[in-house]
This record gives sequence, C-alpha cells and structure tokens, in this order.
Amino acid sequence: MKSRLTIAVTIIPCLVIFFIILYPTISNQNRIIKVGKKFLLIKPTDTALYEWHKMIHKYLTFPLDHGYGSHAIVLLAVLYATQSGPILELGMGSTSSPLLHNLALDQKRLLVSADSDIRCINYFNYFTLNNTLHKLKHIEVKTEMGIEWASSALHVMQDWSVVFIDHRPGGRRQFDLTLYAKYSHIVVLHDTEKSDLYKYGRGLSVYPYKYRFKKLKTYTDVLSEKNETIINRVQYLLASIPDIYFTNITLNEIS
Repeated sequence: MKSRLTIAVTIIPCLVIFFIILYPTISNQNRIIKVGKKFLLIKPTDTALYEWHKMIHKYLTFPLDHGYGSHAIVLLAVLYATQSGPILELGMGSTSSPLLHNLALDQKRLLVSADSDIRCINYFNYFTLNNTLHKLKHIEVKTEMGIEWASSALHVMQDWSVVFIDHRPGGRRQFDLTLYAKYSHIVVLHDTEKSDLYKYGRGLSVYPYKYRFKKLKTYTDVLSEKNETIINRVQYLLASIPDIYFTNITLNEIS
C-alpha cells in the first residue's frame, strides 16, 4: 500500500507538469519536423511553412550544393510560392532540370527547357517521353554574344510565370535579364556574386523588386518588375530555413 502511494505521489506531479508544458503544444497542433537528429518546431499559424519544409525534404538532397546547384533551394521556393503558370529554363543542368521537371509534373505546369548544347538536349530527352508538360528546345548558337537566344522568340512563346536564367554564353545573360523583365512574372538569376563579370548591373536596375539569396556561396537572385508580394513570400520561405541546412555535414551526421 505504501509503495502504491509513493508511486502515485511521484507520478501525479509529473502528469501535472506534462499537462502544463505540453498541452498548449497539443491543443494548438504545433508541428515538428525532424532535421537530422534534431527537431524544428513549426507554430500552428505557419501551416504553409510546414508544407514548405516537407517540400525541401521531398525534392532536395543534403548537404545543399554551394556551387553549380546552389539555385535549387531558390527555384523550389519560387515554384512553391507561385504554384501555377508556365516555366522557362534558359540553360539546362544536372540540378535545375530534374528538379524543375519533377515540380512541373507535380504542379501540372508547362516547362520549356532550352540549351545551346545539343548534347544536353539529347541527354535529357527522356523527360519528354509520354509527357506533354515538358518540352526541350535546342538554340543553335554561332555568335559570340549568343544573339540566337533572342531570335528564338522564346520570350513571346508564353506568358511566363517563372524564368530561370543560367545559360551560355555567359555574356548573353545580361540582355535576357533585361528582356524577361517584360515577359515574365518572376526571374531567377544564378551566379549573382559575379555581377560585374556577367555585367548584370544594368539588367538588375530594371527590377524594382528583388531579393538576393546569399546563404550558399554561389548567389541566386529572385527578381520581378511586377510582383512584390511573391518576392516577399520567397524571402520569407528562404529565411525560415535553419542554418544547419547549409552546412557541409550531411543531416544524418548532425547530433
């Protein structure tokens, strides 16, 4: 009898403490995301943030790439924020093309991927098999400044929701940066830590709404001439990401 009383005296305070501390969490339906061996608490008012972090783990691998693929997290945020409308990829790659392909299929959005290297087009040709949402276009470039990109008339092909600029020759990007201000809602521009090298300055000045993502060593800009709301939304999503997502340690190694 005495031992039962002792157990009851021990357990009841624990239950009271549990109720006081954890009940608000349960009642408000706070959500927890596991990041490696740690946990990230998302408040009930941030349901969209919870879905956003689930998307990160669904579409991306860790550690996040600081170089050629540093644009992936930004592209993901932009497509999550926009949700609909056609996408144009200027310059294909092993990171951006598979990511955009999968997102376009899941969101049921038209994606046109263009590249000046026919080998790249041939390599990714399987994207178009039994799929009408993803189209590939080869831009045969013969001039040093890539004037053929302009004559391809991709800019008038659709009312582009998102345009990703990362194509060759690099000297062509400054012109398309200016061009697509008028022909897209959102432009994602890679390698912006090298703005002087690529002569981005004049093109960037066209956009009143802009955000530069610098948590990875190779910078990516999100730009719009028309939509400040989307730029702010993308900035909010990217700012919500814990610093451990950007370490060179895989999430499985985080203790």
